[in-house]
Amino acid sequence: MTQPSLPLIALCAASLASDVAAHGFESVFNVIDSVVEAPYECADYDPATDSCSGVSLMYSEEGILYNTNWFAMPNPGGVPYVFETFQEYEVRMGWGCPLAGDSAPGIRYSSGGQPGTGEAYAQQLQAQLNANWDSWQPCAAYYPIGFRQYEVEFRYPNGDLAEQPSVTVHFFDTPKPIRP
Repeated sequence: MTQPSLPLIALCAASLASDVAAHGFESVFNVIDSVVEAPYECADYDPATDSCSGVSLMYSEEGILYNTNWFAMPNPGGVPYVFETFQEYEVRMGWGCPLAGDSAPGIRYSSGGQPGTGEAYAQQLQAQLNANWDSWQPCAAYYPIGFRQYEVEFRYPNGDLAEQPSVTVHFFDTPKPIRP
C-alpha cells in the first residue's frame, strides 16, 4: 500500500479546514481571545436557575491549552457533589483536541456532599476513567451563535463527526452554579 504524498495530505487538511470555516467555525484560540473578559464556559446554561451542567476554564500557554472543568453529581442527602477535572489539549485545524496518546483527565473532589465520600467517589471515578480511557477522543469545534455563545460540535482528529451530541455554551465573567 502506498502512502499519500504530503502535498495531498496538506490539500485534504486545507480543504477540510476551509469547509469547516465556511460554516461559521471559529478557532479555539480566537474563542479564548474573544472571551478574555468572560473566561468561564458554561455548558447548557439554564436562565431560570442561572446554572450550568458544567463549567470550564481554559487558557493557552505556548500552544498548549489547559482546561479545568467542574461538574456535579446528585447527592440524595443534600448539596450535590462537585468534581474538578483537568486536562491538556492541543489545537488541530483550530479545534481543541486532547493531546495525542494522552492519558485520562485527572479528577478530584471539589466541594458539596460529604467530603470523605466525595474523595472516595473521585478516586472511583478516576479509576473508571483510567480503566476505560481511549486516547482517540473527539476534538471540540466552536461555532458562534450569539454574543459569547457557541455551539460546540465534537469531531475526531480525522474530521469525522463524533457520536457525542453538540452542546451550547455561554461565557460569563464569573463561574455559575453547577447542577447535576
